[in-house]
Amino acid sequence: MKPTTFTLLFVLCGLALGYQAHAQNFVLERYIQGTGTIEDEGVVLEVSSDDAEQENDEIDALYDDDLDAGWEGAPEDQNILTTGLRFRDIYIPQGARIDSAFIVFSSHEAKSAEDVARITIYGEASDNAQTFTEDALITGRPATSASTLWEVAVDWEIWQPYRTPDLKGVIQEIVNRDGWAAGNALALILSGENQGPSDFENAREMESFENISDPEDGGDGQNHPERRPQLVVYYSVPSATIEVAVMVTDTIEDEGVVFEASSDDAEQENDEIDSLFDDDLDAGWEGAPEDQNILTTGIRFRNIPLPKGAVVESAYIVFSSHEGKSAEDVARITIYGEATDNAETFTEDALITARPATSASVLWEVAEEWLIWEYYQTPDLKSVVQEIVNRDGWQAGNALALILTGENQGPSDLENAREMESFENIADPEDGGDGQNHPERRPRLVITYSSANLTGTVFQPLPEAKPLKVYPNPANEEGVTIELDSEAPATIHLYNANGQLIGVKQTKFSKTVSLKTNGLAGGLYFVKAWQNGEVYLQKLAVR
Repeated sequence: MKPTTFTLLFVLCGLALGYQAHAQNFVLERYIQGTGTIEDEGVVLEVSSDDAEQENDEIDALYDDDLDAGWEGAPEDQNILTTGLRFRDIYIPQGARIDSAFIVFSSHEAKSAEDVARITIYGEASDNAQTFTEDALITGRPATSASTLWEVAVDWEIWQPYRTPDLKGVIQEIVNRDGWAAGNALALILSGENQGPSDFENAREMESFENISDPEDGGDGQNHPERRPQLVVYYSVPSATIEVAVMVTDTIEDEGVVFEASSDDAEQENDEIDSLFDDDLDAGWEGAPEDQNILTTGIRFRNIPLPKGAVVESAYIVFSSHEGKSAEDVARITIYGEATDNAETFTEDALITARPATSASVLWEVAEEWLIWEYYQTPDLKSVVQEIVNRDGWQAGNALALILTGENQGPSDLENAREMESFENIADPEDGGDGQNHPERRPRLVITYSSANLTGTVFQPLPEAKPLKVYPNPANEEGVTIELDSEAPATIHLYNANGQLIGVKQTKFSKTVSLKTNGLAGGLYFVKAWQNGEVYLQKLAVR
């Protein structure tokens, strides 16, 4: 079969893709995500209300296989078409510098270049956008002052990817809001305009989350997750500080009282797990001759908005003391991290110390007086946190676990340990407490990070990525050939050494793809492919 030619000097959305490197340090890629399931003719489908359509002043069905934006200008049926898109889990800190941003769509219908669509793209001016509903207009949402005109005047082929112009001004306005926080959701709105009577539709149809391709249109009737709208943002962080507390995981009942509890902080005494739900956390050494115990605490912090490879400038845990201690009661506590990409919560059937450990660790020698319910912090843990966020599988929004373990300090009349307030921290009235839960006393992780002096590239070979056949490598004057595992549909991305997406191609019915490289500057590139649910990756050198 004749190989598919992947020419990178093509035009997307009227904008030629350039090859110059930019100073972006981090990249965030988010697809529209599912929000629920529905049953249609006995088939249960995953659907999303995070992409929606509006025709003039009426909301269309939230669950459809395409999204329309632009203008229908037929004299008997004139309609302004609007699309709303909500992207969740945007782990970009408040005030980050947006270097560039765009949406990648897959076309739902072929269109001629004469069918010019004038689409204005703006954002919802809110701190945390909510999903769309059938009883509220998309255009009724507050609008950002920033907007971008997308004048689409090029041919579109069905199911091929196309991208919007740069939306960095829109995204910047949203993440600059006082109430914006990393992990929030943002909404972008694509609205057509009255272009007057026309024999053309002056609109574009894009694949939605549901994108079930009609067999009558040559489709296979399947959902294609790679065709969902995708937001791509490149950004830099001069310096940012995040603070994350231990969070609730359960509700439990004790003597008729129902209260929130967390298995994200746990204790271990020697080789036994203590109760997961307790009002304090112990770490250190109990040296009484009749009762010698090494005490270990595990703490898991969730939704950490650190991008992979961020430069950790400082990191520490803040504890509230659960009990007063003398300065003579010296506790030697080693703090290390769990060497995993996304730490799970603690359970009573697995030891904290059995978790894989980071090579980095920090000794916390506590030799100061502690007062009950006062705040104390660990030494700097930046080397531990840095090792975790440098992992190939780490991504913003993951969870990390830190482990504080004591050591055998020998027989002693002192406890040589520290007791810290836990998530449940119900202060015992007999110890002067009020019996209430104090959320401000939960353990908190504080991290300051930046993108300064970032080295390496955004896309490194992942453990789950398979090698991709690309030859010759380095490329010659004629380019290279990409060999896939089968003729099944595939999506291919090309990234430069800074991790910037500079080319996208979707293939079908071909096992080989030709890539012309004569328009690329010399240097290192990454070719990434998705096929049949597998990810493939290969470095490509261009001379």
